[in-house]
Amino acid sequence: MGLIASLISSISSIVRVLLGMFRWIASDKVMICDEETPVFFDLETTGLDTSACDIVQLSAISGDRTFNAYLLPRCSMTDGASRVTGLTVDGQSLLFNRRPVRTVPHRRALTDFISFLKTFNRPFLVGHNSKRFDWPILTRVLADFCLLEEFERAVSGCVDTLGLSREMFQLQKYSQPFLVQHFLRESYGAHDATEDVRTLQDLYCVWKPCEDLVRKHKISL
Repeated sequence: MGLIASLISSISSIVRVLLGMFRWIASDKVMICDEETPVFFDLETTGLDTSACDIVQLSAISGDRTFNAYLLPRCSMTDGASRVTGLTVDGQSLLFNRRPVRTVPHRRALTDFISFLKTFNRPFLVGHNSKRFDWPILTRVLADFCLLEEFERAVSGCVDTLGLSREMFQLQKYSQPFLVQHFLRESYGAHDATEDVRTLQDLYCVWKPCEDLVRKHKISL
C-alpha cells in the first residue's frame, strides 16, 4: 500500500506541474493574442493636394503578408506625381514605367484592404508622413465610398513614423530614403508603394519603439 500511495503522490505532483505549465502557456498565448499588430501602409496619389487628389496605388505589409492594389484615378495626375511615381494614365489604362498594370475599382480595392486588415489581431496602420498626407487622403476616399465606419472598426488608428523617428533619433534628415540609407545601409525604389512599405517595416523592426512611444504617436479617427 505504501508503494501505491507513493506512486499516486508522484502522479499527482506530475499532474500539478503539467497543469501549471498549461496555464502558463495559455496565459502567454492570451498575452500574445492581446498585442496590437502594426500594418505598414503607403499610398501613391495623383498629386499633393490632400483635399482633392486620388489614390492610384495602395500597398500594405505585416510580416510576410502583403497587399497591393492599383486604382484608375478619378481625376488627372499631375506631371510632378507622374515623374515621382512612374505612374501615368492613358485613357482607361494605368501605366507604370509605360507598361500597363492591372487596376481594380476603388470600392473593391478599399473593401479588399479592409478585409486584409481584419485578418490581423488588433491592427493599427504605420506610415511615414502619414499624419499630414496618407491618413487624411485614405480616410477621405473611404468616406467617399461609405466605408469609413467599417474601416474604423477594423483598425485602432495610425502611427506616423516621421514624428516617431524625430523623437527617437537626432539626425540631419528624416525622409524615408535617408532613414533607409542610414539604418539599413541600402537604397530602394522610393515612391513605389510596395517598396516603401517593405523598407518601413524593416526600419520599424530595427528601431523597436516602446509601446508608450507608439501610443503617443498614434493618430485616432
